Amino acid sequence: MWRARALIGALLLLMADHLLPQPQISDPDLLIERVFSTGASPQPIMFEFLRPDDPNEFLVAERATGRIRHIRNGVIHSTVLDLAVNSAGERGLLGMVFDPDFDQNGYVYVYYSASQSGADSTDANDWVANRVERYRWNGTALVEPLLIFEVPYDPTQRNIEHHHGGVLRFGPDRKLYLSVGDMGRGGFSNPRIEQNTSSTAVAGAGGIYRINPDGSIPTDNPFVAHPDPRIQKLWAYGIRNCFGITFDPLTGNLWITDNGPEVYDEINLVRRGMNGGWTKIMGPDARNALGSWSQNRSWDATDLVMLPNAHYADPLFSLADSIGIVAIFFVRSARYAPHLRDQCLVADNNLLQIYLLPMRTDREDFLLSGTVADRVADTPEERDAFRWSWGWGVVTDMKIGPDGFLYVCSLSTSARGVYRIRPVNPPEIVHGQARLTERQATPLGVPLSLQLLQNNHPVQSIATTLDAFGRFSERVNTPGTYTVRAKAGTYLSVRVPSVTIAAQGYAYLPLVFTINGDVNGDNVIDDADLLAVLFRFGEPGGVEDLNADGRVDDADLLTVLFNFGASGQ
Repeated sequence: MWRARALIGALLLLMADHLLPQPQISDPDLLIERVFSTGASPQPIMFEFLRPDDPNEFLVAERATGRIRHIRNGVIHSTVLDLAVNSAGERGLLGMVFDPDFDQNGYVYVYYSASQSGADSTDANDWVANRVERYRWNGTALVEPLLIFEVPYDPTQRNIEHHHGGVLRFGPDRKLYLSVGDMGRGGFSNPRIEQNTSSTAVAGAGGIYRINPDGSIPTDNPFVAHPDPRIQKLWAYGIRNCFGITFDPLTGNLWITDNGPEVYDEINLVRRGMNGGWTKIMGPDARNALGSWSQNRSWDATDLVMLPNAHYADPLFSLADSIGIVAIFFVRSARYAPHLRDQCLVADNNLLQIYLLPMRTDREDFLLSGTVADRVADTPEERDAFRWSWGWGVVTDMKIGPDGFLYVCSLSTSARGVYRIRPVNPPEIVHGQARLTERQATPLGVPLSLQLLQNNHPVQSIATTLDAFGRFSERVNTPGTYTVRAKAGTYLSVRVPSVTIAAQGYAYLPLVFTINGDVNGDNVIDDADLLAVLFRFGEPGGVEDLNADGRVDDADLLTVLFNFGASGQ
């Protein structure tokens, strides 16, 4: 009997899920599929795939419960961590990210609002700190917590339940970036540096922070010379409340979203030391936005508190009417047509939509024209000209999955859960990530060639470049089983046997290149490579700079000598 009841219950849940309103999309060549539903209560806010080659297994963080769930084939397999969170307002379990070497060390980083009582609560006064902790995934649970960053309760400042940010991302530089909203701090009545209202007092909130994976402060941070470690950890400040952080894989540039008050949500290209202008400027400086937040006064960039190495930059796109801008992401996958591939998606909180913003060729800006050439959507019509998908909850996370499809996390309403957006007829792709041993710079722009072989005969040759994370994504002409011969830059080639790509399927290649020194690209390390290094010895950069440290020197010469005589596979 219990089996029959269980089956009926499962069928009712399936029917109910099917009847829920589904998000819609403007592109008829794309489908939206729900891959996991949390049900009526939990609020999924971030997710991470456990394996780079399997889209059916991932972890999901729940904002209000403080739980991280292990999802397998669309259902909850287990709870792997349960944190005591204060979820009043915008607090809770707010961020989760895997270490770049997760497959080796199992490290998972979480950002959450800790309750003082040690239990889940919604009492705004039951909050002690926002914390970033590192855990280790042991295959069944997250263990060995290590506190690496904290924003504690401060009795000398406001500690409101809103503007806590929480997004965690690793950059191509392998540093951990995190957003902390202003938490109501730094107003004109209690001025602070981060909010551009004081030149001395520190809020400890209101910026993008950059730390090493162990919590220490990188020596190349822009404000590392400041006496206060809270300022030393900043990468950018003058930011009201950021719910979206992403890196453009094709440039390594950092992009964020920032929530305005009643006006001017922003999308910013954030370079080292940026001052975003809050609380004196929101939106473009020239717009002179006014509000109670700015004491109804028009401030200019010259009125900002500029730390040494700081600079002001206008947002590259703003929305005059604030819609609660949230997640931002670049669609880096060959599964998609050129009008979507590598373009920018941005979501909002108020209208529950996703917008598609095309990138300029140099990827330093958006491709804007007509009435939005001034970088501002002043009307709903100008804003909705970019509308790409609608009917979501609040989209808080977007990722390319192991299958090359776009996955979207929806926090609220009946659409809460994780979704997949895929082409109706997806092309076959080969994609993956390359590791270049002992290389000091990011792999951005390193040439990668892939030869697809059958019976040792080339069937397809692919020439591409690695992105800032060492990733690549390319289409395959014909499904089949191949041996793949891969060569990256000055590294000798490697072979990957028995790579099967089904019709409309994919193959994920984790490539590891270890033998460096092929300067002339003939796949053999010999006299020609040695002479090339000797000829450029002592000069900056160039292909002869094998370890990419900026100069052709002893290290590069030793690399050639150590690998002399080796040839590719």
